[in-house]
Amino acid sequence: MKVTYLTSASVIIEDHNVKILCDPWLVDGEFYGSWAHYPPLSFNPEEFNDVNYIYISHIH
Repeated sequence: MKVTYLTSASVIIEDHNVKILCDPWLVDGEFYGSWAHYPPLSFNPEEFNDVNYIYISHIH
């Protein structure tokens, strides 16, 4: 199993040729710009081309 940290609670979990994106927060400016990523986001959108599932654990 491989777990890759993206930001905040966002991670990618890979195991047995299955790729799961968990709790994606991929843009800045939540809550009218009062929340932002620190350090700034650094990811390649192509990382998500082969994601099999997206898991969202909660809503705000």
